[in-house]
Amino acid sequence: MYNNATFVDAQQLKFLKEMDKWLSTTNFSSEEEHKISMEVRTLITKIEEKGYYYESEAEILNIMRHEYIKHKKNNPKKRL
Repeated sequence: MYNNATFVDAQQLKFLKEMDKWLSTTNFSSEEEHKISMEVRTLITKIEEKGYYYESEAEILNIMRHEYIKHKKNNPKKRL
């Protein structure tokens, strides 16, 4: 199995920042969820610094992306 690197483009970087913000402001219901969120935030920081990520890291990001989208659908922004 190859572990190919994927370089982060501007759109991906923007989404990583949004996900990081979401992880930092969400109140998780368990200590385990909080720990996972901190580990993912650390991964996001490393990806931002390196400018690329590997397939194994992409799998983690895809799982979190799914949770982020599910959260956004269940908690729409209120308009003023």
